[in-house]
Amino acid sequence: MISEAFKVYLEKSLLEAKLLTNPISQVFSVSGGSVNQAYELRSKTSSYFLKVNRLDAFPEMFEKEVSGLNLLRNASSIQVPNVIMKGEFEQFSFLILEYVTLSEPKSNYWKNFGEGLAMLHRNSQDSFGLGYNNYNGSLLQVNNLQTDWSMFFIENRLMEQQRQAKDKGRLDEQLSNMLNRLYPKLDGYFPKEQPALLHGDLWSGNYLVKNGEPCFMDPAVYYGHREVDLAMSLLFGGFDKKMYEAYNSSFPLEKDWEKRVDIYNLYPLMVHVNLFGASYAQRVKSILKYYT
Repeated sequence: MISEAFKVYLEKSLLEAKLLTNPISQVFSVSGGSVNQAYELRSKTSSYFLKVNRLDAFPEMFEKEVSGLNLLRNASSIQVPNVIMKGEFEQFSFLILEYVTLSEPKSNYWKNFGEGLAMLHRNSQDSFGLGYNNYNGSLLQVNNLQTDWSMFFIENRLMEQQRQAKDKGRLDEQLSNMLNRLYPKLDGYFPKEQPALLHGDLWSGNYLVKNGEPCFMDPAVYYGHREVDLAMSLLFGGFDKKMYEAYNSSFPLEKDWEKRVDIYNLYPLMVHVNLFGASYAQRVKSILKYYT
């Protein structure tokens, strides 16, 4: 739980910015993922969602999150939580967001989700990547710009996770060799498309139902191949088939896109190897055995 001094600081900052009309009456610890401490700040008239982490733990994490939310907000009909305030207190950094009260999805929820995701993916730029690095979970996500998607995916996604796993002692020789054999085979494997703005971490824990409509959260944005988001949504499930139907009607996918899902998902699975341990390595190996 945050200290009383931290609570007083947040309350004073929000009142002075006229973002709060009544004092904070309660602070509740809430589920907020595995990276940050998360709380609900509640007053008589409003609630906010607070994320907290140590300043030295993940430099500029919240600044990058705000940038990602702003990119999504300006690029799609899918909502994102409003950013209220970010700052620092003693050894902590913090981010205050709108507290999204969950609701029942409207009947056209998944149709709107698919169309909104397609709208997001129509945003493009000249290169794959982003002008800055950000985070996927607690891991640094390297976004060095590349004009070729295969090279971007190999160097900035798979090889980077391979390097991190080796540094952490979570990469055995077999897995390393299998990854190395895959890389020469990926050139030309992916259909040629323009870079698409991606959510970047589109699993069921990163969307909400806000006023009956879809709402993105916790982005790991960059410009990549749009099939990446579709593949990630299938990794752990939680998305209705109506979403994929609406997406494909709005922005038709290339033939056999489902056959590329496992290749794209090597990246989030390697992220899980680095975040949660080598138990995920067996799933990576099972995919690599098929392709190598």
